[in-house]
Amino acid sequence: MRNRCSSRWDPDVVWPVRWRATGTRALAHRFTPLLAMAAPLAVGAVVLSACSGQSQPTRHVVEIRNFGFEPGTLHVAVGDTVVWTNRDVVPHTATARDDAWDSGALATGATWTYVADAVGEGSYICTIHPSMVGWIEVR
Repeated sequence: MRNRCSSRWDPDVVWPVRWRATGTRALAHRFTPLLAMAAPLAVGAVVLSACSGQSQPTRHVVEIRNFGFEPGTLHVAVGDTVVWTNRDVVPHTATARDDAWDSGALATGATWTYVADAVGEGSYICTIHPSMVGWIEVR
């Protein structure tokens, strides 16, 4: 009978004989049972993260310069943030045509932030300079 309390390491206690191997394959054989148990967990984690459908909100920047919106057309997802920055020398606004949102007058260098909260699409204008038109699509 073996003394299980000895300070000497006994491989039969840690690795039963059927799991032990000799030579260069010894390490692989020792970890095969552990890998067999861990592999389904790892695959499941990857599938769950890929299938969750949740993506991080994105920050989009629209610059107002030379009496125009750049980019003129913007595609965003619900939850994304859009930041308008006035880089022009005169005040401008970013206002939805249906008045769903309005930045108010933005002085030179000022910014205004909007979080897309509903699916839809439409144009927006500068109410001070109505010839300035942009388009936003929220998917």
